Amino acid sequence: MERYDAPINANDASFERVVLQASIPIVAVFWSAQETPRQQLNSVLEHTAQEYAGEVLVVKLEAADAPQARARYNAETLPQFLFFRGFRSDKKGKRQGNLVARAKGLPSAEMLRPWVEYLLERGPKPETKKPSRDESSTSDGHPLTATDANFEQKVLGASTPVLVDFWAAWCGPCRMVAPLIEQLAQEFAGRAVVAKLDVDANPVTAQQYSVQSIPTLILFRNGQPADRVVGVQPIHMLRQKLEALCR
Repeated sequence: MERYDAPINANDASFERVVLQASIPIVAVFWSAQETPRQQLNSVLEHTAQEYAGEVLVVKLEAADAPQARARYNAETLPQFLFFRGFRSDKKGKRQGNLVARAKGLPSAEMLRPWVEYLLERGPKPETKKPSRDESSTSDGHPLTATDANFEQKVLGASTPVLVDFWAAWCGPCRMVAPLIEQLAQEFAGRAVVAKLDVDANPVTAQQYSVQSIPTLILFRNGQPADRVVGVQPIHMLRQKLEALCR
């Protein structure tokens, strides 16, 4: 097989040949331009393809171009990584590439590396446990502090819906929203995550989700943005939106 040092694209028509009949392990990612930060995803995939050139093939599957493959592997949450061992020969003859693991959400290249090492049978399978109650819920009745470093764990990896308040200390309207966020954290303790992210201290996440004015409140479900509110809004409206995601 040709040695690839960059991701390649596949679709339903080429999925069997490119993914299931590949002679080397495959890192396949289902993604959507509407739901996935393209630049960040490309950076992770390009880095991985270069690091593991000749050992692993990185394959991008735009959801709109591969609906059958996506349904076949039940890849509902996007982006979603599927890890296939290469097409092998055994005593019973050749078999298709084996799906050995999957990971949801958009990781960094560093976080993706253990999965690739597992795929290459050079390391243990990474844990995919859900965040504990202490990590994922506002059991103390106060908002969590989200940062660039913990955003994937606290927000994208949460097993419940999440409301994130993007704010800054100098922002007057943000101070008006703050007591509403505190109240929602109390009301939804154990049912949803309520978090605050300082955009000045955490510019990467703010840029990733195109936060251009504050306060901006983004609601997440299953690791994906589900709704967005900009500016100061009445608490009953915020409560209604969060309640809808908890059903």
